[in-house]
Amino acid sequence: MHTGLKKLLTPLKSIVFSVFLIFIAISFLNPSKAGAAGAKEQLSEIQKKIQSTMQKVKESRKKEKTVLERMGDIDRSIKKKKQELKDYDKRMSRTQAKITNLSEEIRRLNTKLGGRQQHLKERLRALYKQQYGGYALLLISATDYQELIKKSKYISMIAFYDKRIINKYGHDIKEINSKKRELELLGENLRTNKNLAQKTQKSLQTDRIKKDKLLAMIRSKRKSYEKSIRELEESSKKLRKMMKRLKKKKLPKSIVGKGFRSLKGRLPWPVDGRVVIPYGKYKDPEFNITVFKNGIELKPAAGETPKAVAGGRVVYADWFKGYGLLLIIDHGSGYHSLYGNLSEIFLETGNILIEGTVVGKTGKSKLLNFPTLYFEIRHKGKPLDPMKWLRRNALTKKRIR
Repeated sequence: MHTGLKKLLTPLKSIVFSVFLIFIAISFLNPSKAGAAGAKEQLSEIQKKIQSTMQKVKESRKKEKTVLERMGDIDRSIKKKKQELKDYDKRMSRTQAKITNLSEEIRRLNTKLGGRQQHLKERLRALYKQQYGGYALLLISATDYQELIKKSKYISMIAFYDKRIINKYGHDIKEINSKKRELELLGENLRTNKNLAQKTQKSLQTDRIKKDKLLAMIRSKRKSYEKSIRELEESSKKLRKMMKRLKKKKLPKSIVGKGFRSLKGRLPWPVDGRVVIPYGKYKDPEFNITVFKNGIELKPAAGETPKAVAGGRVVYADWFKGYGLLLIIDHGSGYHSLYGNLSEIFLETGNILIEGTVVGKTGKSKLLNFPTLYFEIRHKGKPLDPMKWLRRNALTKKRIR
């Protein structure tokens, strides 16, 4: 699946995961009325999330419709350009036929002009000789005035004929060359237009491919939303069943007790580094849409390993969809801290630990091109802003990108 689409589906994974956390939280609740009320509240939140996800499905369908309309426009444009290309080809064929005909005509004229050229050469040689008395001798040889006039007219006719031949020869050459240049320019113009049309068609086809990919991603995203709704509805049913079992469960002794709440604003950072994705609304840079992050993503400093922010008991240490290798620590009173995107986990479910215990190693982020630690704090399944719980000091501002 496309990397950008994975980013878009992150909120869905968070929603499904929140249901999972609710189950964990409920497993440690008191079978009192307060516990049941809390579970009902969580059930209500799930129902709200189902409605929210269904709304996203509707929005995805609207986007899909918009893309389909856009693709229709592109298809019509491509069809139009193809017709233009056919017209260009017809015009090019006609022009080429004209060029062929004129080329044949030029060939015939050149043959004809070759004969005229030879005739002119002979006439020029004759004229050259006549410069030395040819025409003068012809006139002197006249025996009377009438013959003189006749020979004079004859010489004038020869000169006029020679001039016509020369003019015709020059005129034909100019006309043929002019037509050749005209057709060459026309052919060049048509070839240029054809190249432009082909580039336009190629651009439209590329655009269509992009739109096809976008449409496929939107459809895939919509299917993921629909799948998430089904999972949420199933989780809701399981939660209702679990609510019935709440009265039979007892609250185990807390490791930290109510003390965790008193640590708000004083918890150590899970890893020394900087926040690269904050808690809350986050604008996806690739698709330019806003999603909600239930935790923060930290880029560790060189050599840093993630550590527990407080003492507690490990209740989950395994792979979880959307979070990679995930460690969850129960701090009592319904408080949990989550450490996701790990490449290795050093602890097991049931382990008791203290503040500062190394929990594992960070892994490469799915959203970013470098190792990160995903960190959450939850109370009875509800995500809290980690920045309000972590210790603020002179380095806090530097931690945030």
